[in-house]
Amino acid sequence: MKKLLIASLAVIALATPTLAQSDADAGAAVGGTTGGAAGAVAGGLIFGPIGAVIGGFTGAVIGAEAGVEASTVEYARLNPTEPVVIEGDIDAGFVVPDDVVIHEIEGDPEHGYFYTEDRLWIVNLADRTVVYSPGTVVAAEGDADADVNVTVEAN
Repeated sequence: MKKLLIASLAVIALATPTLAQSDADAGAAVGGTTGGAAGAVAGGLIFGPIGAVIGGFTGAVIGAEAGVEASTVEYARLNPTEPVVIEGDIDAGFVVPDDVVIHEIEGDPEHGYFYTEDRLWIVNLADRTVVYSPGTVVAAEGDADADVNVTVEAN
């Protein structure tokens, strides 16, 4: 129980953004929070409390480096698109081929997004490079007034 409490406090500490002095710092803080939360959930589900701490820390570092706002990820989650098929591995730094449509993100002129199967990828629009992925994403339910359709296909 003591280990679980310590692990939970560590995740909360990692997921809490610090006061930022500039827009770049603010993006890093929010990106770190988003990445930390996603990493903690994934790590916790797979490896338990210790996995949550490690996943939270790793996700926070990656999210902070990418500087992706939480609102950017949220917009992409609430506006799923038709998934594309890309041969090979995709990771940060991957240049998205010209034939793949990158969808604009309302309120974020620097980033766009696309889906492959069930994974969301955030892209720098200036050079079409992947900068971040929160991992496997299932579109969240939006407002009661919003129309969000999600199709789940069995393999």
